[in-house]
Amino acid sequence: MKQGLTGTQLFLMSFGGIVGVGWITVLGQWLSLAGPGGSVIALVAGMLAMLLVASSYAFLAGEERLTSGGEINAVEDLLGHAAGYAVSTALALSCISVVAFEAVSTGWILVTLFPALEGSVIYHAFGREVHSGTVVIALLATVGFALLNLRPVGHTARAQNVVVLLKIAITVVFCSASVLKGDTQNLLPLLVPASPERSVIGGILAMATTMPLWFAGFNVVAQLAGERDVSVSAKTVGRTMHLSIMAACVFYICIVLAAAYVVPWQSLLSAPLPAATAFREGLSSSLLANMVLIAGLLGIFSAGIACFTAATRVLNLLWRQLKPGSLPHTARASAVVRAGPATLVIAATAMLSSLAGMAALIPIVNVASLCTAMVYLLVCAAAWKHAARLQDRIRAVLGACVAAFMCGYVIFSAMDEAGWVAPEVVITFLWIFLAVISWLFRSKGMQHATSSIQ
Repeated sequence: MKQGLTGTQLFLMSFGGIVGVGWITVLGQWLSLAGPGGSVIALVAGMLAMLLVASSYAFLAGEERLTSGGEINAVEDLLGHAAGYAVSTALALSCISVVAFEAVSTGWILVTLFPALEGSVIYHAFGREVHSGTVVIALLATVGFALLNLRPVGHTARAQNVVVLLKIAITVVFCSASVLKGDTQNLLPLLVPASPERSVIGGILAMATTMPLWFAGFNVVAQLAGERDVSVSAKTVGRTMHLSIMAACVFYICIVLAAAYVVPWQSLLSAPLPAATAFREGLSSSLLANMVLIAGLLGIFSAGIACFTAATRVLNLLWRQLKPGSLPHTARASAVVRAGPATLVIAATAMLSSLAGMAALIPIVNVASLCTAMVYLLVCAAAWKHAARLQDRIRAVLGACVAAFMCGYVIFSAMDEAGWVAPEVVITFLWIFLAVISWLFRSKGMQHATSSIQ
């Protein structure tokens, strides 16, 4: 009888953590930058870039460095306590941000499906209206994620299985409908971006620069590696990450080609929900359009489940790092499964963030992306230090370059919009300040404990 997470469950957790709901809205931007063919090329380039980062995770997993505490303890053991603490704080903020994003997105998708749920305007946040219905839905979604996470991880994984497989099945249905009723003329021109001022190569590169953001989330497996079944090898954990990234790329490509196949892709550039609009207008089917939205809703649930599950493990390890006289590395595994207090903290923080409504979505995504990129950078550095073979070191360096580029892209794009007062910049610097203060108090506490023993 299986006592831990199977390889399939780890894969579905990882895939669910990557493919959320963003593809529903970003499709128009992808097509505007590179057209259908260029979008496919950019997606493949993004997949290859993220596979370089995942190679460092796979290397550490194969070396049994992810069996307890995931990348947090791996980085701490190889680069020191401060680096491990930086990973845990960045992961904590990233996971909590994603949970808040999925909660707000739940309200957005449900209101799109059922407009009567929107409710009245109760206040304004960052210049946008916040409706009572969307707030209530976001809060209830967070509670749902929390309650599910309080169950044993096996129950959570089985729920994730149902959500992800149902999402895939629905996606297969509406993509199949596009193949049967679409027209190849709608895909033309394949490689010409919508903007005449941009070259084909320039459009593809512009889209490719955003791709690391859309393949992030595979690393939730790292936090669950210590809870896998004994039949699942450490190398399987690494292969699972690679497989989930490749599967996400196939999913994105199917969405791009299916939407552009049923309606001239130029008509989708300004649509607020281009994937759903394609099937509603191209096939005159509200049912298929709603199936797209339902697939997005299931994507919200899968990403929320994966990130909430990982976040509880991260917060438990973060607490042990800050506690003077914390347990040694060999005893940390038991902390990973204590979800109660961490669940309350995550739920409360996500609820507070979701009160900002739709205006919070872009800053939340940028904060999560920036923190995730910082984690990738440190993991690649740890893999480089541990590697003995030249090829492993080269992969680590290339992965670090991808992570560093991802950091730079998020920061510059956010500051280009609002300068130093951009919400994501303020939140990140505030979080760093709090993290440093907490670390200093922890160090002072350890010195006091050491002096008392002496």
